[in-house]
Amino acid sequence: MNIGKDAFLKSYVGLLLVLFCYQYFVPQLAISLAINSHHSSILDLLCVYGTFLGDGWFVCASCIVLFFFKPRLALLILISYALSAGFTQLLKHTLFTSMHRPLWHIEELGITSHYLVPGAEHNYNNSFPSGHSTSAFAVFGMLALYVNKNWQRVLFFILAFFTAFTRIYLLQHFLIDTCVGSIIGSTTASLIYFGLYQKGRLQFLFAKIKKEV
Repeated sequence: MNIGKDAFLKSYVGLLLVLFCYQYFVPQLAISLAINSHHSSILDLLCVYGTFLGDGWFVCASCIVLFFFKPRLALLILISYALSAGFTQLLKHTLFTSMHRPLWHIEELGITSHYLVPGAEHNYNNSFPSGHSTSAFAVFGMLALYVNKNWQRVLFFILAFFTAFTRIYLLQHFLIDTCVGSIIGSTTASLIYFGLYQKGRLQFLFAKIKKEV
């Protein structure tokens, strides 16, 4: 494994451990409300639009554009996204259908101190895991593994982390939702990259693409 990639993955795991330890002591809703309380017009704008980095339509559109320049990378991203998103949606609509989003709990408890960001979506159900966080880490995780420069890996990590952050800021998910979503996304990206791509198990797809393009 490349030293840069190894350090990147270890840093991600280390951050996850810190976040899980933090959640052990602080209630999920308290975390969401604390993050949401530090709102500003700039953060509102960044989060309302930044959250689309984990949206399925954005990912698919980006892959179509990328395909004309780097078809191999576009295919890797699309596979990573499709598998991770499919697994997350399966969990959402089977095992965790009773997991409600922060706004549902806020209304149930009669809390009025929260801030609704103008222009943001307001969903109440199917909170766990976070689909946007899953997609962001599946996509940016694959990009971080694919590139060779560490500054690019840091950039992609920041984009993935920020996408997950927007879900909490907008009161669409709890921290635990985004953490588990990030695990699903990054694990899928890693399995595809190290288990399939680096071992040449996707060559038949790449060869077919090269022939048709």
